[in-house]
Amino acid sequence: MVSFFPPMFAILALLSLFLHSFYVYSRFGVKDVPNERSLHDVVTKKSGGMFFIPLFLLSVLGFLFYPQLGQSLPLPQDSAQRMDIYLLLAGILFFCILGFIDDLYHLSPKLRLFLELSVVAVFLVWTNPEITYFGVISLPKPVQILVLTVFLVFAVNLVNFMDGMDWYLVTTLFLSYFSLVSASPHFYVVNQFGYSFYLVLLLSMFGFIIYNFPKAKLFMGDSGSLALGFLVMALPLFVGKWGKTNSNPWDVAYYFYLFPYFWLDGIFILIKRFFQKKHLFSAHREHLYQRITETKLGKIGSLVIFSFLNLTVVCVHFVLKFMGISNLMTLSILFLFSVISYGLLWTFIPRKNLA
Repeated sequence: MVSFFPPMFAILALLSLFLHSFYVYSRFGVKDVPNERSLHDVVTKKSGGMFFIPLFLLSVLGFLFYPQLGQSLPLPQDSAQRMDIYLLLAGILFFCILGFIDDLYHLSPKLRLFLELSVVAVFLVWTNPEITYFGVISLPKPVQILVLTVFLVFAVNLVNFMDGMDWYLVTTLFLSYFSLVSASPHFYVVNQFGYSFYLVLLLSMFGFIIYNFPKAKLFMGDSGSLALGFLVMALPLFVGKWGKTNSNPWDVAYYFYLFPYFWLDGIFILIKRFFQKKHLFSAHREHLYQRITETKLGKIGSLVIFSFLNLTVVCVHFVLKFMGISNLMTLSILFLFSVISYGLLWTFIPRKNLA
């Protein structure tokens, strides 16, 4: 069975390439018409998530129902764990459909927020995740559900807000995987459950990754960014439940490692726009990556800068964990580095033509 699996990987990647190629060059599809706030200047297809997300969901279900393949790509087979997977996949599908409808009809932010909060709350109640707060704080279950619901919905929409440049979200999520390996190796290293999900996801996104490379011919749209945001935020909640005996549960502080510059840039811009009395949900060009893109560095320069910064965080995280530095000290060092580097970029990048 081990020798049979590499061809399965190739088939999944080629199927992804075929589906995305068909969508890009077909006459139908959702089109993103550029305006004064866009970083692109030509009409471009979007809602690529409507292809790689269903492909990911079907692939995971296929591997679940053929456990003999799980020897090479392990997925939970315990009945309780399988139920968690079904709930996770259902949540991903919901956010994909909700994002696609939003791509088409631009739903009311209040309606979308209500639906997101409701689904995430139900997901958390049913899965009952094990999670700690900075290693020392424990919360009563009702309070934990409330806090996690608000936090996860905020994070999912933060991912959506930051998906505005070719390959930016793709490279950020790819590099974040290696920080997850450092934070929870018993769940994310090769031959563990987290690794399996990320591998299937990247293979399912293979076609999109090619067409999203600058200058992009395809954007993922809300159908992709919302679903991806939910996946990467919800999957770590199973670290303690699915992990090995006596393994440490997921700590909320570890979420910072997923996308440090998403957190900093997204939260900073929201606070800035709040005090400037601007609409928080309207499109704009105030993010740092947008400011860099407007300079001579362009999209490639902005992508290289943030990829380098994220890679630096990953490397420093690995070194600190290897040296046995405590989790709280590791978080403090990486947070301080991220804040300083972000602040320096914000200070020295000129402000041009912001909406």
